Amino acid sequence: MPFWIWLILGFVLLSFLGMFAATWPIAKKVYHNILVRTGPEKWTRANSYPPNPEHSRMFDLGMDWARENEARKRPVSIENEGLKLAGEYFDFGHKRCAIIFPGRTESLYYSYYFAQPYAEAGCNILVVDSRAHGLSEGKYNYCSTREWSDVIAWSRFAHDQLGCSDVVLHGICVGGAAVVLAAAKPDFPAYVSHLVVEGLFATFLESFKLHMKAEKRPIFPVLYEIFWAARLESGMKIREARPIRVIGKVKTPILFLHGRKDAFSLPKRAEALYAACNAPKELVWMDEGSHSHLRINNQELYDGSIKAFLQKTF
Repeated sequence: MPFWIWLILGFVLLSFLGMFAATWPIAKKVYHNILVRTGPEKWTRANSYPPNPEHSRMFDLGMDWARENEARKRPVSIENEGLKLAGEYFDFGHKRCAIIFPGRTESLYYSYYFAQPYAEAGCNILVVDSRAHGLSEGKYNYCSTREWSDVIAWSRFAHDQLGCSDVVLHGICVGGAAVVLAAAKPDFPAYVSHLVVEGLFATFLESFKLHMKAEKRPIFPVLYEIFWAARLESGMKIREARPIRVIGKVKTPILFLHGRKDAFSLPKRAEALYAACNAPKELVWMDEGSHSHLRINNQELYDGSIKAFLQKTF
């Protein structure tokens, strides 16, 4: 190989190493800021986004619902993968239980907001703190790649300990991804009869990239370095956070709720997920509302779609 080519290759390598040395600290800082619970004050049960009036309205309405049903509520907990996970159970005397899995940075307080249509449809309600959120133990957000195991553990708890013969799962964003990854496993419980996912992404990497662009954060090479840091520190494999890869294995009937204006779980990806799904399925589009803000903008359609879906037997 000519000497000048070696010079070019050496220059490229040195440039890459220099760029890596400059961006690696940034990537680690972003990783710890977004996906690591760095202290007990992080990802608590408080409103996660007070500056957003719509988000705060959802949080407040959920808290109102919980207060109205305080007499039916009791704290519950399970242990999974060495972590104690916290939840609350609202017992309305039914044999069907709906478990609500919130999105990233949210606690079970946020999930209260989504409980009403299920309670009206004849479900007891189980809301849970994801690992590393609220009162649940844990340090890392695994972007659904380990949380799927918690989905199965909570489902078994609802059936075996709470005595609910029928379980329904509702997941928002990354909570929906955890539900889908769980449902694709061979040991997914047969007594889970219905799945509902709102704003499901095809891959977490794409959704995260769109978030970073919206927040004007550096993309290359920081985006990929973030997940290298995650792999080294927590063992998370971001390639596993891909519902599109496993949706074809899901057998449980599933309702996709998706917004036409979703900028983080793109509508075209919802169409791809729906097309790849082999289970009994429905896709309901909502014209208004940003990512994870569908019900507040389309409550009649949102609640009605869930109630109609739960009435069906497949």
